Order: sequence, then structure tokens, then C-alpha cells
Amino acid sequence: MLILQGTLRAATTLPGRTDKKTGELYKPRDVLQVETLDARGLVEIKTITVPELATYAAKIGEIVNIPVRAWAQSAVVNFMFESQTA
Repeated sequence: MLILQGTLRAATTLPGRTDKKTGELYKPRDVLQVETLDARGLVEIKTITVPELATYAAKIGEIVNIPVRAWAQSAVVNFMFESQTA
């Protein structure tokens, strides 16, 4: 398991929506935005979907450790929340 560490900048629920082209329905989802630094020392914001906001909502502005797994899309490494239960 990997840990994404950074400053929590936002914890919110994005509203559900309907894709205009396909008609697919997307449910509302809880997301976090975490500020990290890249290899050059520049700020990056990672947006990560989490199962619930309760454990994070009070930590905005603080350093957080989020369990994640990495995945790559077009050679860019992205992160996804990883449940700590086996």
C-alpha cells in the first residue's frame, strides 16, 4: 500500500450528473483535494474519491496521510483511495 501525504485543501461532495452524450448517470461522490509537491518542487493538487468525508472534513489545512494505490493513464501516474481492510 502507498501513502499519499500532503496538505488537505478541500473535502466536499461533488453532485451527481447525467452525461449529455451517453445519458449515463453518475452518482454524487465524496472527494478530497490534497496539495503535494512534484519532483521539481512545484505544487500539484491531487483529487481523490473517498468512501466518506467524515474522517477528513475537520482536517482541512492539515497534513494528511491517505492510503492509495497507483494507476497510470497515458503514462501519468494517478492515485486512488485504497481501503485498509483486507
